[in-house]
Amino acid sequence: MEINIEIKVAKTFFSKFLGFMFKKDANYALLFKNCKSIHTFFMRFNLDIIFLDKENKVVKIVKNIRPFRIILPVKNSFSILEIPSNIAELKDIMISDILLINEISKNQIKR
Repeated sequence: MEINIEIKVAKTFFSKFLGFMFKKDANYALLFKNCKSIHTFFMRFNLDIIFLDKENKVVKIVKNIRPFRIILPVKNSFSILEIPSNIAELKDIMISDILLINEISKNQIKR
């Protein structure tokens, strides 16, 4: 199965800190490497979160997280993929699936 979503990598401290905060909407996902938990403070839309281990294996999925929530650390997670809830249907992604993420340097977020 293939889901085509543009993924931007949050690499700098500032881009990781801001994430989707204060944005009215987004049509892409954000990848946070070396990250085990998130918050949705100051966000304006719901998120679907996929927690991945070092091999991009799905260890947990949390759907439709509303703004101003905290998601606690997830055991064995290494990175987090944040996806605006309205841009993709994740019903076919399951725990233990391995996601193939193509990173392209132009998709890196710099703020």
